[in-house]
Amino acid sequence: MQNNQISKRYAYALFETAEGFKMVEEIFNDLHNFINFWDDKLCLKEFLSQTYIGEDERFEVITLLSKELSFNKYFINFLCLLIEQERMEYLPKIFDEYSALRDNFLNISRVNVVSAKKIEPEEKSKIKNIIEKSLNKTVVISAEVDEKIIGGYIINIDNVLYDSSIKTRLDKFHKYLKQGAFAYGD
Repeated sequence: MQNNQISKRYAYALFETAEGFKMVEEIFNDLHNFINFWDDKLCLKEFLSQTYIGEDERFEVITLLSKELSFNKYFINFLCLLIEQERMEYLPKIFDEYSALRDNFLNISRVNVVSAKKIEPEEKSKIKNIIEKSLNKTVVISAEVDEKIIGGYIINIDNVLYDSSIKTRLDKFHKYLKQGAFAYGD
């Protein structure tokens, strides 16, 4: 729980700085690019997270990376702050929290749609338009295929599930029958 609070605090501080300098997207892109680079290079993750390695050596690596990847000076300062405070291991969660703050700021809602078969682009566009109209937000859809749901959709919007899958309907009908609600004869 405390780890979550730490990540939220740092993400909020970074977001406030980015918003103040009107660099929400630029900082997001730097953070996203750094996280991708960080994930690809396990040795970098380990190196920057080790407390027995001097801060100066870790700052030097950040400086070299920032030149190579063209990071914003505020983002570089943020990374140095994480090193000073021994918080580099929180960076992936900070990214998640920053992304949520950014989405809220830009009025974006991320929606996950599960279907029994691959959703065609035309169908995906229709679903997106319906959800955008009902939420009055920009919607970013990610689609998954799960053949077990047989048909229909399971839609997750801001951690609220809308399940219209055939599997769920059959399960509910099965429970209904097991309760004895359906009587034969007489």
